[in-house]
Amino acid sequence: MPAIVWSLLCAVALVSLGDLRDNAVLAVCAMLCWGAGVLALPRPRTKVNPLKTVFLVAMLLRVVLLASAPTLSDDIYRYVWEGTLTAHGGNPYLHAPADPALSAWLSDPNRALVNHPEVSSIYPPLAMGLFAVLSSIWASPLPFRVLAALADAGTAWMLGRVLLNRKQSLDGAWLYALLPLAAVESAGSGHLDAVALFCLAAAIDAWDRQRAGIVWAGVGALLKLLPGAVFLALLKRPKKLWPGALVIAVLAMVSPLPFAEAGPTLLRGLGTYTAHWSFNGSVFPVVELLLGSYARPTLVAVGGLVVLWAVRRFHDPAEVALWAGGAFVLLSPTVHPWYVGWAWVPAIVCGAHAWTLLAALMPLAYIALSTLDPTTGAWHEGVWPRLVIYGPFYTMACWHIFRNATSPGPSIERAENA
Repeated sequence: MPAIVWSLLCAVALVSLGDLRDNAVLAVCAMLCWGAGVLALPRPRTKVNPLKTVFLVAMLLRVVLLASAPTLSDDIYRYVWEGTLTAHGGNPYLHAPADPALSAWLSDPNRALVNHPEVSSIYPPLAMGLFAVLSSIWASPLPFRVLAALADAGTAWMLGRVLLNRKQSLDGAWLYALLPLAAVESAGSGHLDAVALFCLAAAIDAWDRQRAGIVWAGVGALLKLLPGAVFLALLKRPKKLWPGALVIAVLAMVSPLPFAEAGPTLLRGLGTYTAHWSFNGSVFPVVELLLGSYARPTLVAVGGLVVLWAVRRFHDPAEVALWAGGAFVLLSPTVHPWYVGWAWVPAIVCGAHAWTLLAALMPLAYIALSTLDPTTGAWHEGVWPRLVIYGPFYTMACWHIFRNATSPGPSIERAENA
């Protein structure tokens, strides 16, 4: 199976580079070559336990990446720090890592590695509870990365279940399992998104099997918010889903209680993130040139309207998730590479192949790390990487839209066949 061998060799090569931030150009080249090879080579084929094979191969690839340090992103150190603080009765919404009130924690090594230490937590309370549990096991990035790797391999397996149930090829599940983006961002960097994306995939699978996927969607929403669109869509289902909705409602009310003393500052960190940060945006830089300071609220409003329209318009939660995730990725001022998963996972189910191309190209965004000044922490984001990343994606997406718009509809095809 050439694609599997190629992916494993590329993963080993990536790990051998050591600090990927210091070797950003080589790391980006390795990931782009890895992705190009996976797209070019034939998909693996197996008739014996195909879903189990997808999971095991995905997990093997991610185990290889666990051998590297999380150098492409330092988010995981904030996870560990905030989890440790929470486990000891602290409040990450009230006290940012740089807060002088936390002087007793000055020697904590994870605190020193947190990026933007002046910003308080931006993660939902349920995520903070998960951080606390994992930090109590071991105040190190490793438990977080292992969980993310397991969840991400589980997402590949869950996608396979959905595709088979919908009488589709397993190619999409194999692409998710083998392309570098998901593997690097889960096992390599340990992003929480991997866990929430598994919840999203599980909710879609449960819906397909006439089960109460609303619990999966609700848990995902309490971890990373975006699965909330699927949660709202599933509320339109029969009344048998309301017990699950009640469970999620109770969890949503209970999980913030340990942090209640933060009061209105509970959203302070998230407000800072949405109001000031930007990186690798697609539509945002153009809209900002036209609207200036009104660009952010305008795009938030447009994104909200897209989500509400999708919830009302579509019955299939995968389509709702694709529109919600797609709006998030394309309209957001900040598009870190791992954000693409929010559109890519449902796009695999819906057959929107342009998102797989975007997932293969997105590691190019890390080229900005090659301009990082270690003394000041400043870096420069060029225009050309975004053109290379988004140009092929928009071209392919527009071609698919044009092809579907000009192809015969079902009624015409039936008339011709008659």
